[in-house]
This record gives sequence, C-alpha cells and structure tokens, in this order.
Amino acid sequence: MSDRKEITLTVNGNQVKGKEGDTVLQLCRANNIYVPTLCFMEGLSNVGACRLCVVEIDGERRINPSCTYPARDGLVVRTHTPNLEKYRRLILELMFTERNHFCFFCAASGDCELQAQAYRYQMDHARYPYTFPALPTDTLNDFMVIDHNRCILCGRCVRVCGEVVGNHTLDFSRRGWRTLIAADLNQPLGESSCISCGACLQACPTGAIFSKVSAYRGRTSEGKVIHSICSLCGIGCEIDVLVKDNNIVRIDGANLAGLKGQLCLMGRFQQVYNENQRIITPLIRNKKGDLEPASWEDAMKLITGKIKDYKAYYGASSIAGFASSLCPSETLEAFVKFMRNTIGTSFIDTFDGSGYRAVIQGISTFSKNGKGLEIESPLESIMDADCVMVVGSNPLETHPVAGSYILRAKTQKKVNVIVVDSRPNTFGFRSDIYLRPDNGSEAALLGALEGLVAKKTKSTEKSMRFISLGRAVEKTGLDKDAIQKAAAMLSRAKNPVIVYGDGVLSANNPKLIARLLDLAKLANHDGLKVISLKPRGNSRGAWELGLANQDGMAKIKPKMAYVLFSDDTFETGDWVDQVGQAEFLVAQASYRSQLTDCADVVLPSPIWAERKGKYVSLDGKVGHSQKVLEPSSGIKDDVEIITKLAKGI
Repeated sequence: MSDRKEITLTVNGNQVKGKEGDTVLQLCRANNIYVPTLCFMEGLSNVGACRLCVVEIDGERRINPSCTYPARDGLVVRTHTPNLEKYRRLILELMFTERNHFCFFCAASGDCELQAQAYRYQMDHARYPYTFPALPTDTLNDFMVIDHNRCILCGRCVRVCGEVVGNHTLDFSRRGWRTLIAADLNQPLGESSCISCGACLQACPTGAIFSKVSAYRGRTSEGKVIHSICSLCGIGCEIDVLVKDNNIVRIDGANLAGLKGQLCLMGRFQQVYNENQRIITPLIRNKKGDLEPASWEDAMKLITGKIKDYKAYYGASSIAGFASSLCPSETLEAFVKFMRNTIGTSFIDTFDGSGYRAVIQGISTFSKNGKGLEIESPLESIMDADCVMVVGSNPLETHPVAGSYILRAKTQKKVNVIVVDSRPNTFGFRSDIYLRPDNGSEAALLGALEGLVAKKTKSTEKSMRFISLGRAVEKTGLDKDAIQKAAAMLSRAKNPVIVYGDGVLSANNPKLIARLLDLAKLANHDGLKVISLKPRGNSRGAWELGLANQDGMAKIKPKMAYVLFSDDTFETGDWVDQVGQAEFLVAQASYRSQLTDCADVVLPSPIWAERKGKYVSLDGKVGHSQKVLEPSSGIKDDVEIITKLAKGI
C-alpha cells in the first residue's frame, strides 16, 4: 500500500497530507489531530456506530462520521466546532441514560473509554430520563463476565471475535432498545463456542465485558505496563503486562488486531492467577523421608557431594539431566554446559525430546541432504494459503492463536480446511473435510493422498512409494470418496500449507513426518509449506542448542537425575519413567508437584514473570521476554543456581 497516491486536505484550517484510501479519521490520527471515538478500533472494520467521531465537511449537508468517510484530495474538514461539541455531548448523555452506567460499582472505572469521554465533555448530569432497563449478566464463563447493562452496542467485541479471532461466537440479537450481544444462538458464554481468548474483553471500551481474574485489582494509572512476550506455546505472542505492587493485574495483547497480538486463555488469564503451591525455599529429604526446608548452602553442598560420589563410583554417564523447554535459551545453555562440560555426561534431554527426534529424523528421511527445521514455513504463511491441512492436532486447544489464523483464513478468504486425526477432534467440525483414520493408519492415508495428488497434478516424482486407494481404505477404515475429495482439494490448491502437532509428534514415527513432507512437496507448486506445532514456548530454541539427545534416552537408567522444571508442570513422557529409576533426584522447580514430592533435593526456581531471556518461536523467530516481577529474597535465578553448583564440583 506504500504506492498509494498522496492527497492533501484542509483540517481545521491547516493543510495535512494523507494517502488515497484512508478515511478522514485515519488521516486525522496520522497527523495528530484528536477526534473522539468509541466504536472505532485500529485494525477492525469501521461501522460508524457511536457517532462521536462526526465532523463537518464542506459541501455536505449534514455532519458525517469520520471513521467511514473516505478522505479525498481537496476536502475541507472541521473536527471541533460548537455544533459538533454539542452533538457529541448529546450522544454521551443518551448513552448514559439508555442503560445502567454506575461508574463507582464498575470494574472498568478508571480504565473506561466511555467514562473518559464523559469527563472530557464535563458531563456531570444528563438532560434526559434514565430508562434503567433490567438486563441480564452472564457469569458462566470461567474467566469473563458480560454485563449487558454496561454495553453501548459499539460492536467492537463482535468485530474482534469475527475479524481477528475468526471464531464468530458473538453477534447482535433482538432489536431496538432490547438489542444485546449474544453468543451463538443466545447461549451463555460458558456454554457457547467461545474459546475464552479474551479478545472481546480487551476490545470492550466500557465495563460490559470484564475479567474475573483481574477485576478490581488495579487501574492502568496505578501500575506499570511492561512489554514482553508470552513463553507458553511457541507462537511468541507480544504481551503488555500491567503490574501493581509487584503483582500482575492483567495481561493484554500488545497489538490486538495485529499478528500474534490476540492472545489465548493461557497467555491472558492462566498466567495471571496460578493456584499451584509455590516453592520458596530449598527442601531436603530428611531421615524420616519427609521434605523439610533447608538453607541454600546445605542444599547445594548435598547436590555437589552426590554428583562427585556418583561420578567417582559409577562414572559421569550415571548422571542424567532433563530440562523444560519453557526456560529461556540462556538458562538452557547454562544447563547444557553444566551437564556436558562440568559433570561430563552426554545424557541430557528436554521433556519434549522424543518429538524433536521424530521431527529431525523425519526431515532427514525426506530431504536426504542434512537440512533441518529451517525447511519449515513461517506461521503467517497460513494467512496466504488457499488450503490448510491440519494433521494430528487441535490447534484451538494446544496453540489457539495458530488455530485462529486457520479460522480467519477459512472465513475471510474462503480457504479450504482438511483435518486428519485418529483421535476425537472438535476442530474437525470446523473443517471442510474431517478424516478420522483408524489409529496407527495415518501413514497409509497420507501415502494414498500422495498417489492421488501425484496423479491429478501429473507429477513426475518417482522416488515416493505411493499406497493404493484400496489399500488405504482397508487400513484406515475411511470411505474412499472422502479420501478422493481431500486429494482433489489438495490438487486444486496452488499454495497449500500442512500443519501438524502433538498427535504426530507423540507417535514417535519419523516415517509419518517424512510422508507429510512428501505430500506437501507434491501438493505445493511454489515449494514446501509445512509447520510443526512444537510443544513448548522455547522447544525450538532448546532443540537448536542441542539439548535434546539425538540418540534417544529410552535405554538410559540413571543413578542420579537432575530435572530443571522451572515453572513447568509437564509430567508425562518417557523421561518421567527414567527419572523414576534414579536413586537420587534433584528438582529445580517453581511449584510443588508429584515429581518434586519424590525428589531428594528441591531448589526453588523463578516463574516466567521473574526472569528474562531469549525465546525462539516455533517458526524460528527470536523474541526476548522481560522480567515483570521481582522474585522474593529466597529465590535465585536458574543460571545463578547452575553456576554456583558448577563452581562447587
């Protein structure tokens, strides 16, 4: 859009520049000319609902909303005249009298755009009678409340749900003064298709939608907003964290309508309030078998002593280390050096190491040229696709923002969506084709799709071993028409993208991943487009550091195990069984869990908000998280702990 023609307007007597295609409001904002708004939000469609942004334009018989009026070369605009100010004051009075806006009871008081406009126009009374309608309040959602009495029907929540999230849960219902924002077929929000991402909450200009987690905990003016990134799932969403008195008040998307800005229930709500029991002091198992508080000096001395003993009696290979991929790269790098260089063991792994081995071996089988994760595509390629095939994943549960990308592509650009998963998958019901093969038969289905796509596209690829349609039907239990329909959809696509996740990674089958890559290569005319939804916030960063053991850890039976949990609670996988075989277990963790309760020594670890560091997103982009909270005096940084242990050996 940078080649748009430049235009010149006269606003309030001054000449200002803009671009052809801008609205009058966009041009005013670009030139720092204030125009009040309530229904407008950057990145959403303009509807002109609130009427606060009205302006006078020469040649027009009436005032017009600037958010929908296209700017043209030579226009003469006035944004603030006595007539406009009277009109805006009238609109505000009508809004306040139409419903029940009692600011002193409202969770948004002090952070409310409607309230701010009332102060601006010194609205200390209303000239019209209050209607006091008795409207319902929806409290059934686990994280949010909708109080229809405070709604001004601006439609921002409706637009952000459809245009940004792609979920289309919210819309208007009823008519006239009875109009309400409804979820689906007028269901309570907690019983609807809502995915609790909270985008509607952030978009709401009043207290009509508010957070159960953050309500009444503090206003923006009372705290400090710290910009960081979310480190949970690997999308790398940008966040603004409001902190007051060293407590998190709320988390917002830094750019709600932009890419990686909407957040999900994990990033927005679950990080604000965590009910897990925090570990705040070192713990050592006593002679009675109970964990009891200990000093840092005693805990570190016991750990270093045990490391020396096991190295002396059994060798360094008797010690194994496991680390969470939720940790930043600096922490993981220190852990790798500690285990390999200081202790001398090569037995280190991440909690998601089995997924890494499947991906790397699958890529190696496919490419045969040593390429690795760099062959994968950026997450944003979903938005440019004309067909998305989701294999072994429900992205709305594991990586909700990626799921929203797919839904946006489907609803806004009419992109075809195919879902392949042997497990029950609610995302399949949002797709055009939902293939549910028998468990373990996914490779046969992909092999048949390869053959059909190769035939339809007249591919000359001869190195692939296709599977016949009849054989695939026999092995998968699927109807042949459904398989053929999916193949035809892939064949018609010019730019298909294949997204796969936990269902594929947990299969530990490199040949299945190689099949996926083969299919992507056959189907895409412009090159390979594949995205793997990695399990953790820094899985790719951990894998690139070489933390995941490439040879596997299945046969390892360590005498001593060191587990760097940090604030992870991931307690499933092969590594749990291996840790359980250790005679002596050290756990460095933020929260109590079943595994820490089995440990011989527990070291307190900072949570995500108490540390800073580098994270590599699932598609290879580097981001940096910032320290949001100051840890209590009894908690040390993970790198500091590892460094001190290394000095004691």
